[in-house]
Amino acid sequence: MPTQVLSIIALPPAMREGLGRHYQLHDCAGGPDTVDWTAPALAQVRAVVTNGSIGFTSQQMDRLPGLAVICAMGAGTENIDVEAAKARNIAVTNSAGANAATVADHALGLALALARGYRPISERLARGEAWSSLRAPRPSLDKSRVGIIGMGQIGRMVAARAAACGAAIAYHGPSAKSDAPGTYYPDLIEMARDSEFLFACCPGGPRTRHLLDARVFEALGPRGFVINVSRGTVLKTADLLEALRQGKLAGAGLDVLEEEPAPPPALVSELAGMDNVLLTPHISGRSPAAVLVQLEILLESLDDALAGRRPRYAVDRAGAEG
Repeated sequence: MPTQVLSIIALPPAMREGLGRHYQLHDCAGGPDTVDWTAPALAQVRAVVTNGSIGFTSQQMDRLPGLAVICAMGAGTENIDVEAAKARNIAVTNSAGANAATVADHALGLALALARGYRPISERLARGEAWSSLRAPRPSLDKSRVGIIGMGQIGRMVAARAAACGAAIAYHGPSAKSDAPGTYYPDLIEMARDSEFLFACCPGGPRTRHLLDARVFEALGPRGFVINVSRGTVLKTADLLEALRQGKLAGAGLDVLEEEPAPPPALVSELAGMDNVLLTPHISGRSPAAVLVQLEILLESLDDALAGRRPRYAVDRAGAEG
C-alpha cells in the first residue's frame, strides 16, 4: 500500500503530480479546517505537507498517530510546533533557499515598478492623458540607499540585485555578519531613516511581529518605499494604511498580509486600489524553476525521514533564516 501523505496547503500542479507518483496524496488544499480529522484513513498518514503560515499544531499531530515527518514548503516554520514534534519524535523539514532567487526577483520587481510608476503611468495613458504630461523624473534604485531587514539567503540576493542597480546597501538583524554585504545597523529606526527602499526579508514569528510599524514608517518618510516579501505578521497593516492615507510613505509593495490566509476583501480592495501600492497574493516564491527545486527537496526529505534518517533539511527550531 502506498505511503499516505496529507497536504493542508494548495500545491502547484507539478508538485501534486510529483508527490502522486510516489505517494498516496490526501489533498486538502483548503487548509486544516477542510480535513476530516475523524476519518479512519488518517491513522495511516505518515507525512504532512504545510508551510510556515498555515503551520501544524500539537493537537493536529495527536490526530495522526502514524505521523513521522512534517514538511514545510519554503523556509518558514514559524507556526509549526517544532518542540511538540520533537517530543513526539516527528521530524520537521523545510525547503530553505529553494525559492530564494525567485523571491528576490519579485522584491526588486515590486521596488522598481513602484518607484518608476509603471502601473499608474500605464493606466493614465490608457485613460487618454497626454504622453508629454507624464514624463516627470521618478526615483530609481541607481544611487539610492537600500535597507534590508534579514540578511539570510533572500536578503543577500536582494542586496546583490540592488547593488547591481547601483544602490548602497545596509542591513538590520539580530547581529552583524562578517561576510554580509553593506553596513550593519543595530537600530532599525536609524536604518529606516537612512533608507529610500526598505525590504523585509526576515523570518516570521513572535520576534519579528509588527517590526514594521508607525515608528518605522515615520522614519522612512514620504520619499521611502517599503517592500514586504517575508511574512505578513512582520508588518502592522493598520499602521501602514494610516501612513499611506496621510501621504507619509512614497509607496508599498506587499506580497504578504498579516490577515492571511483570507484577507478581508475590503482591505485588499483598498490597498490594491492605491496608485502607490502593489499587492500580490503571496506568490513571490512561485516560479516553475522554484517549484521543481522544492519538489526535489520535498521528495528527498520524505525519503530520508520515512527511512529513519535525519533529513538534510531538518529544522530544530521554529522560524527561518534572518
